[in-house]
Amino acid sequence: MKQSKHLNDLIDALSTLPGIGKKSAQRMAYKLMRTSTEKTLNLSKKLSNVTSMVGNCKICGIYLDNDDVLQQKDNQNCHLCISENRDISKICVTESPADVYTIDSSTDYKGYYFVLDGNLSPLDGRGPTEIGIKRLEHRLEQGNIDELILATSTTIEGEATSHYVQQLSTKYDIKISRIAFGIPLNGELGYLDSDTISHAFRERKEL
Repeated sequence: MKQSKHLNDLIDALSTLPGIGKKSAQRMAYKLMRTSTEKTLNLSKKLSNVTSMVGNCKICGIYLDNDDVLQQKDNQNCHLCISENRDISKICVTESPADVYTIDSSTDYKGYYFVLDGNLSPLDGRGPTEIGIKRLEHRLEQGNIDELILATSTTIEGEATSHYVQQLSTKYDIKISRIAFGIPLNGELGYLDSDTISHAFRERKEL
């Protein structure tokens, strides 16, 4: 059966989103077709605004509206990077700006951040250069860092990225730590998977 090329193009585009398969993309596309033209055009406008009006802080990498970017010596610095109330000797390395927002709102961490462009994934063509390792190394070369906190995920790619950054950082005289993963608060062992329990045992600490 012949189908609309433009509709199929939309389905293909939607299916590139994380966690969205072909069937889910198809349902989303058909839903958009049944949505009012005004709402669909509004969505299109928001997507366009994201690509043209949102950038990254040149220091830490979080997302910023271009109108809010501060120009300082040709660098784009955000409110986190210019804050005088933060510990300049600590850097927390994450995979995504979303992780920065989560950590900053959920903890009392008052150091600085560095956002990688994802994690290492040779199968997807993402090596050290693609995820911004050179930018991180430039930060470390400045010599004012005492501790590097690795806050990457526990996926295979996240663990590989953490290991790579750890090995890279050994030539600098800094403390390297990794955030702990394991038993969640109010969690019951009987409901947890073996990998989580195993990781919790490996990361146990003395009381």
